[in-house]
Amino acid sequence: MAFVPDLDVLESSNLSEETFYGPDCLCLHKKPHLDMKVTSPEVGIQVTVTKGHSARTFRQAAVLVATVAKLWKQPAHRDFADSDLGDILDDIFEPVSFQHIEGSCAGAPVYRYTRSQSFDILDIDQKCFVLESPTQLVALHLQGPSAKQKVKLNIALYRTRASQGGLGTGRVPVALGIKGYQLYMSCVMSGAQPVLQLEEADIRRDIDSLELIRFIFFRLDSPAEGTTRFESAAFPGWFICTSQQPRQPVGITNQPDQVIATYELSGH
Repeated sequence: MAFVPDLDVLESSNLSEETFYGPDCLCLHKKPHLDMKVTSPEVGIQVTVTKGHSARTFRQAAVLVATVAKLWKQPAHRDFADSDLGDILDDIFEPVSFQHIEGSCAGAPVYRYTRSQSFDILDIDQKCFVLESPTQLVALHLQGPSAKQKVKLNIALYRTRASQGGLGTGRVPVALGIKGYQLYMSCVMSGAQPVLQLEEADIRRDIDSLELIRFIFFRLDSPAEGTTRFESAAFPGWFICTSQQPRQPVGITNQPDQVIATYELSGH
């Protein structure tokens, strides 16, 4: 173990040399002077350290700390404190700068696109969906030649993490498009509650942005009845619905039992 020499050894040594104290011997190495002075009037010793030298080593620090600690404990001075050691080390060692680097990595998509299928859709009151304006869906009864006005849904199917549901779980994530158009239903907040709207988009791809979750709905099938519901992924508990009254906009509700929120799909 290294030891601190007595003051008479320090007095006889040239402190412009770096002195390293080992278990068996003293090793002297020539080093340039530094720019910091520590004196003790009682023993008449002065240590000079020049700041700015590039070859700052732990050996220099050990020698300096040992020397200053020995001088500091003279009767005329207070005890050598941790803060004193910190000040000394700040003058000896080169400051270390850290560079903050921001980065991001791509994670697995929240929803992975698989395929698309086309369906005719009727609510359980046998109303069809009709595109009445460029961005407005309404539900109404159609007969004869007017049946050509009804729209078909282009349903994009997705897979997702098991915790969020997927194929075979009864909660299939889908996007609901209007066949023949680049229009998809989305659920967004408007004022105090969500609303259903049509947006021009093409989301037949992996969905890895929270911003695009507004296009995702969970298809909830009831095989026994042959019906399905569509619940918003962005707003759980809100379902696509139609009114009991004809020619009303297709909307969204959190009270599905008070309106029509159940549908029949037939594929082609």
